[in-house]
Amino acid sequence: MEVVVCDLGPERREVVPELRVLVVGPGPRSDSWAYVTAGCWAATEKDGHGLEFVMTAHAQDQRFIDLMAMIAYYHCGGHRLDLEHSMPIGEPWVPGSTCDHLLISLPHLHGPDLDDVVRCP
Repeated sequence: MEVVVCDLGPERREVVPELRVLVVGPGPRSDSWAYVTAGCWAATEKDGHGLEFVMTAHAQDQRFIDLMAMIAYYHCGGHRLDLEHSMPIGEPWVPGSTCDHLLISLPHLHGPDLDDVVRCP
């Protein structure tokens, strides 16, 4: 696992000051890379509830770290995301794709244990 501090620039950094992206390589349970925000919860927490985001991708790529930083800034900057919301990203998420929006859903690919963590009060 690698912890990446995202360079959002000074104005954006104020919106989500503790943002990090955790990059988790393939392991015994998955052949995919996982990108996880850390710091959104602290920036948006209300009554003990907040969100972090997980994205699974086929490869290790700076593009996915940048997308996670974009999601974090969008969410913490006033466009509160929640389950079943979509977010425009302005271009395909990977070269050759037509997908230019991201969908916020439960992390079903990671199994019910992570779903339970996501839903805990």
